[in-house]
Amino acid sequence: MENIRYAMVTFQHYLASLRYLQQYRAAVADSDSRDVVSVIKHYFEENIECHLTLKDICEYAGLSTSRLSCIFRQKIGYSPIDYFILMKTKKACELLDNTEMKINQISQKLGFSDQYYFSRKFSRIMGMSPASYRSRPRS
Repeated sequence: MENIRYAMVTFQHYLASLRYLQQYRAAVADSDSRDVVSVIKHYFEENIECHLTLKDICEYAGLSTSRLSCIFRQKIGYSPIDYFILMKTKKACELLDNTEMKINQISQKLGFSDQYYFSRKFSRIMGMSPASYRSRPRS
C-alpha cells in the first residue's frame, strides 16, 4: 500500500510539472536578469533527449539565428548546436559509466536517429569511441 501511495504522489508531481512548465519558462524568459545563454542552457537540459534544430532554439529564445549564434559564441565559445552536442556527449558519458544500456539505446535516448552519427560525434569530442570509453580502465 505504501508503494502505491508513493507512486500516486510521484505521479501527481510529474503531472504538476507538466502543467506549469510553460508558466515556468515564461517567468524565466520575462525576468529582469534575463541571460539568453542561461535560458538556452536550461532549455538544452530540458530537451537533452530531443533532436533540436537551430530554428527551434531561436524560436524559443526569440532571436534570429545570426544574433543567437553571435551571442552564444561570444559567451561560450561554441555555436548553440555544437554546445548542445557537447551536453549530449557529457550525458552519454554518464550513461556509459552508470548503466548497462547498449550504445544504440543511448544514441536513441539522446535524440540521435543514427547510431553511427552519434559514434562519430562522440569520437570526435572524446577522442575514443563509445565502446572504448565504456571499456577503459577507471581510476
